[in-house]
Amino acid sequence: PSPSPSKPGDGTTSPTPTPTPPRPTPPPKPTPSPAETFGSLENAGTGPLTATAGGTFDERVSVRARNALGAPMAQLPVTFTITGTTGTLFDGGKKKVTVISKADGTATAPALKAGEKIGEFTVTATAGTTRPRTLTYEARVTARQADKIVRVGDKALVAAPGEKFADAVTVKATHKGVAAPGVAVTATMVKDSLGLIDNDKGPYFKDADGKPLRTLDLTTGADGLLQLPEIFADENPGTYKLRLTTEGGGSVVIELTVQTPEETAPEETETPEA
Repeated sequence: PSPSPSKPGDGTTSPTPTPTPPRPTPPPKPTPSPAETFGSLENAGTGPLTATAGGTFDERVSVRARNALGAPMAQLPVTFTITGTTGTLFDGGKKKVTVISKADGTATAPALKAGEKIGEFTVTATAGTTRPRTLTYEARVTARQADKIVRVGDKALVAAPGEKFADAVTVKATHKGVAAPGVAVTATMVKDSLGLIDNDKGPYFKDADGKPLRTLDLTTGADGLLQLPEIFADENPGTYKLRLTTEGGGSVVIELTVQTPEETAPEETETPEA
């Protein structure tokens, strides 16, 4: 027998899918004009970068940004970065800061605060993203200075052979009339006021093992004052010189005397007459 004819409506039909509309093509980004294109980064008059430990640098790092036409470029971010181990930071305590260039194209970093470690470091200025431009500046932290050092007090410094000087030696270092803390001081027993000849006899300091030491490297305190370690006399009487010199050119010569105490004659007593 032949198959029964299909009833209308028994067949299953799939709905026609709705076509996905094409995504609109984004308009092409406009090509920046030469006036809007970053071209170069140049130094803007930054002088030598040098400061003493703990001080503030007189100079500030300054750069100028120019566009592709060579004209000053404003509103450009410039990042300044410190690299080194001196402990130097920008004012505010940071090693990296970003500054926006002004209408004349200049961007100036905050003031540099020198660290306590002597040595060299660099400051790098970077601008631009697609084709970054970089300028690197060399900088230096130098030792604290004192242009003058004087003894505090004027009492004669005298000791007997083989004995310790009873009075301590205290000095004060200054720079341009202001107390100079943290300044390196060298104390040397010398034969002459110029300190050209070191002395190998007479007064001395002691090292950690108690052995004679006639040269010491010391540092002034917070108020520029320095009290020297104890000084001892050997067995050689005479007048000796102690010379102290500072980083920065200060110097002073102090006299030390080693002498045998004068013996006091016994007082005569009168014998009463009988």
